[in-house]
Amino acid sequence: MNIIQQLEAEQMNAILAKRGVPEFGPGDTVKVMVKVIEGGEADSKDKKAKGKAKDTGPTVRLQAYEGVVIARSGSGLNESFTVRKISYGEGVERVFPIYSPFIAEIEVVRRGKVRRAKLYYLRGRRGKSARIVERSDARARRLNAAWKGFKKPKGEGEDLTQIKGIDADLAARLKQLNCIKIEQIANFSDEDIANVDEALKLQGRIEKQDWVGQAQKLFAESTAAEVPAEAEQPKA
Repeated sequence: MNIIQQLEAEQMNAILAKRGVPEFGPGDTVKVMVKVIEGGEADSKDKKAKGKAKDTGPTVRLQAYEGVVIARSGSGLNESFTVRKISYGEGVERVFPIYSPFIAEIEVVRRGKVRRAKLYYLRGRRGKSARIVERSDARARRLNAAWKGFKKPKGEGEDLTQIKGIDADLAARLKQLNCIKIEQIANFSDEDIANVDEALKLQGRIEKQDWVGQAQKLFAESTAAEVPAEAEQPKA
């Protein structure tokens, strides 16, 4: 492995540490959550109009782009895929690098059955002729039955970065799996640990960094703090 390949591998691992890349191919319908940065410095005219308005800085929002994957090309860090959708009667295509930092999540909505690696023929079709049959073989059933997260608990989320080894990015990825409370991590079973480790590509970090033990300690401390102190009984 030369220096360029090593740098590319490090960049890919950095992206995979923040989000996963599901298994998908041409014919599959995917939903890509794209990060859109808004705001920033206003023009001089706007500043005069607003007066002494405070600059809140740029904000990031997520924009969903859903369509059919018609091609997947390249390899390594340069791998990309093309998504086509129909918007107001017109075909729109967009190319996404798989390891782009501006992609927050890639979700497979439907798996299609095709016999080509490039589906450029869809550009000349409309209506029923452009439909793709859904896959129903054993591999598709296995991929669809893959673990997608926990049942969403009641209440507001907690600060998971209190656990050593969980940063803000990893906490956001855990939130996508509906893991938002320290009590959930404290009650992880061996199956839960395996599922989370595989979904987030953690390479055994949960057990190495003892997330469960840390969460149990934090949960016990928070529970003890919520218990009101017993009132002193009057002396006889």
